[in-house]
Amino acid sequence: MEQAMATAEIIDYAKPCMDAEKALKDAHDAVLDRKFDEAMTKTMDALVSVRLMQGALRHMKEKDALPRL
Repeated sequence: MEQAMATAEIIDYAKPCMDAEKALKDAHDAVLDRKFDEAMTKTMDALVSVRLMQGALRHMKEKDALPRL
């Protein structure tokens, strides 16, 4: 009889955080280049990444997923 292994679900919050930072930097650079449509697109990308990060953090809080040191 096989024994089921318990696996922890890992929800990454760091990648969306870094993606949001990059999108905001890209938006800033686009503004400096007067590429306003591109800047607005990059700010929307940043918002999507922030929402993904927020969801990951909510999941971590609910599951208390971060190991205690």
